[in-house]
Amino acid sequence: MSMFSSPKVIFWFSFGSLLFFGCDTASKRENEKIKILQSGKVIETNFGDCDTTTNAGVAIKVSLWEPSDSTKAARVIRGSLAKKLIQRINSYADSASIAANPAAVASVKGAFEVFQKNYLDFKKQMPDAPGCWQVDLKGDTVMTTSKALFYQLDHYAFTGGAHPNSFRSFHAFDAKTGNEREMKTFVTDSVALLKLVEQHFRKLEKLGPEADLEQSGYFLLNHRFFMPANYVFTSNGLLFYYNPYEIAPYVRGGIEFTITYAELGELVKKDQIF
Repeated sequence: MSMFSSPKVIFWFSFGSLLFFGCDTASKRENEKIKILQSGKVIETNFGDCDTTTNAGVAIKVSLWEPSDSTKAARVIRGSLAKKLIQRINSYADSASIAANPAAVASVKGAFEVFQKNYLDFKKQMPDAPGCWQVDLKGDTVMTTSKALFYQLDHYAFTGGAHPNSFRSFHAFDAKTGNEREMKTFVTDSVALLKLVEQHFRKLEKLGPEADLEQSGYFLLNHRFFMPANYVFTSNGLLFYYNPYEIAPYVRGGIEFTITYAELGELVKKDQIF
């Protein structure tokens, strides 16, 4: 009798095959999940035009990386990014203008039309006012893992005044559901992290532990140091970014530094990041 004819041998052979197949399938699913978050394309959308000859006009420029597969998670992420773009453009319009144009909250094109109308109304009141109105929005991945997609959205705008303004934000999306997560949910001890951030900030700015930050020209919250509103997980560690005006004058631009995972230790939930 062949050794494969034994009921026991057949059972264990079959069980082993199923176990191997199950592990192989799980591995493929994990690889597919990573591939999903790394598979995407850059979408470029432009509305209007800024005439550099007459120094007049209104324009919206968008360059956005987004996941291109057909999974639910990817669809949720795309929807979330589109919503953020619309909100950014509508931040230059008043609530009455938006209410009068329902399309403004439905698409980038609709938001642009309200933005353009406000510009034209402004030019009617101040026809000699120089300068275009322009908003540039750029989005790209910072890091993708099997657990999350970390994303950067840059916002540049000029709507008159002494200089343009820029703003950077970071976002985290769950790889399985596509839902956005607050960055602080990956942190285990916010108090200890704040102390570490201040140490790195002072080192970057060449300030000793006893130096008064306000007297040194920095903006504090209730006379206390604070973490930036935007920080993100990268392959090298946790990157902190203070936007212009957030903690220092505009001329300083953005202030950024990275704390390595080795130094962060147990302050972050690495098992939810990688």
